[in-house]
Amino acid sequence: MNQQRRIGMIFGTLGLFGLGLAASSSIAQDAAPAAQPAANAEPETVPEKGLGRLVFANTTLETGVVLDSESPELNFTFRNLGSGPLEIVNVKAACGCTATDLEKTVYAPGESGVLHVVFDPKGKRGAVARNITITTDQKEDAVQTLIVRSFVKPQVVIEPMQIAFTPVEKGSSSTRDVHVQGRFEGFKVTRVTTTDPSVFGIEVIENGTVKDGEDTLYDWIIRVTISEDAKPENYRTELTVRTNDEEKSIFPVPVVGRVLGDLQLTPVRMTLGRLTVGDMFTNEIHLRTKSGEAFEVKSAVSDTIALDAEYTFEPVDPEVRNDWIIRATGKVVNVAPRFNAQLHIATDVKDEEMISVQMYGQLRRN
Repeated sequence: MNQQRRIGMIFGTLGLFGLGLAASSSIAQDAAPAAQPAANAEPETVPEKGLGRLVFANTTLETGVVLDSESPELNFTFRNLGSGPLEIVNVKAACGCTATDLEKTVYAPGESGVLHVVFDPKGKRGAVARNITITTDQKEDAVQTLIVRSFVKPQVVIEPMQIAFTPVEKGSSSTRDVHVQGRFEGFKVTRVTTTDPSVFGIEVIENGTVKDGEDTLYDWIIRVTISEDAKPENYRTELTVRTNDEEKSIFPVPVVGRVLGDLQLTPVRMTLGRLTVGDMFTNEIHLRTKSGEAFEVKSAVSDTIALDAEYTFEPVDPEVRNDWIIRATGKVVNVAPRFNAQLHIATDVKDEEMISVQMYGQLRRN
């Protein structure tokens, strides 16, 4: 009886040991590494770059005749005729005069695309050509140039674009005309103003029609006059012109003029030349009346800190007193590589009580 019990215990222990071995075998199988790919498997290939080839149907397009108020649109069509993908790296329009747009930047072999262009003719006139530069990743001819050509007509014609009066003698007047022409019937210049009405008078005149090729333009004249009461001086002003054209309703016209007095400088500026700090100098100019009338010089001063100078004046002939020598004598005390100062001369001549003379030179260190 005891012997049978011992045999049963032995077989029970062996059974438990067998179950443990089976469980360990199962765990070892679960923990085994994943199977490696076969030695002859094909590796994944990456397309080689630079095998694309960008070809445009046309590299030059024309808008024809356009008004400067229009914005014509054009399409440059292209295709990738290479054996690999093509990447468009950059599209650059010259002078900001054209705007470009692409749907995407990478094109497969044989794939087509369109480069959309908007041409802006504002501020242009006559024949105009603008470039667009295309840069790709292709191995050869990576940079290509497209051209947009146009002939621009202004919506409103302004001739001349600015007024430059010839010098006017004191007590005289001078007149210049600006033509402003519109392209639709009923075009008008509605108003013109100036920043200096005491010197410049303005008259607006309707002048009928003129022909521009096959076009009829409606012409208006802006007549600008320098007043005979203007004092001797250099003048710079701006006309503000208003019209009933929606595209060109307001625009400026620059104006420059000079009124000459009786006083005349010889030479017109005082040039010191090239001097170094510590150098002594003497320079002089003549101030005389063109009419031969006698006058007085009251003072001559300059506020420059580059020079330690004395400014003197005396008549060439004390009896006649219509020609004076103004002299600068002194020393260079400070550096001024581009020396530019003013010498102010006070006189008793009506409307010319203060004359300013430019002083130029190069003042350097030792």
